Amino acid sequence: MSPNVVDVAVQVEVPTLPPAPGDVLSPSGASQFLGCGFKWFCKHVLKLPDPKTGALLQGSCVHAALAENYRQKIETKEDLPAAGVKAIYAETWGTLAKETEFRDDEEPDTLKAEGETLTIKYLDELAREVQSAAVELFVVGEIAGVRVRGIIDLLDTSGRIIDVKTAARKPSRVKTPQSEQYEVSPDYRFQVATYRQLEPRASGVARVDTLVKTKVPALVEQEITIDAADLAATEKVYPLVQRGIRGGFFQPNRSHFMCSKKYCAFWRACEREFGGRVE
Repeated sequence: MSPNVVDVAVQVEVPTLPPAPGDVLSPSGASQFLGCGFKWFCKHVLKLPDPKTGALLQGSCVHAALAENYRQKIETKEDLPAAGVKAIYAETWGTLAKETEFRDDEEPDTLKAEGETLTIKYLDELAREVQSAAVELFVVGEIAGVRVRGIIDLLDTSGRIIDVKTAARKPSRVKTPQSEQYEVSPDYRFQVATYRQLEPRASGVARVDTLVKTKVPALVEQEITIDAADLAATEKVYPLVQRGIRGGFFQPNRSHFMCSKKYCAFWRACEREFGGRVE
């Protein structure tokens, strides 16, 4: 080599390709695929617009206000005053309402006031007893060889996962040999079982608090404990969903209770692709 030549190693940065559809799953995405494969395809592959309805906007604002309360509570150990929570709710509403398509039967001002009432009800009746350890915690890992990720809304200091939801009616009640209690959806058990495996601090105990938009607002608490059967379900379902996505099985489910023009933004694409009618 000539003495005037300097040997320099050049490092070329190879761009990282984004994951292919189905390479990384989430509990909500897996449940959505099982509920309607074509809806999953429209959302995650075609990336068609899926604007919020007024009801979804309301739920997002309730979530945002309570999440901020719990976020600052990690340090202060105290809840925000009601006025502060209301201000966060109003600010979030003002931002997200611009991207919302209200249905014909949705009155924005009524929904906004209703959501604020539900938020303060939760703050007064349940928030005081919860000490938060993490809020909107991103988790990722592998279950049965499938890469899985998700976001835990709230993890308290005991390792309990807590979710707050809004609903138009109370959850269904089921009878057991010991008592009658509110039913917890299989999708929620699947979600918590996923997080139990991805987050070391999660104890496997979870509670879903449902704010019910009845004439007199109600609050329903449902607590569950994840068992071996719940964990086994995740190990079976994620590989099956991944194979379905990679195999292109994106069939619609017209018999699903959420299959309607009211609840699905993709009904036009569904009718064009598969014919028939979405009610």
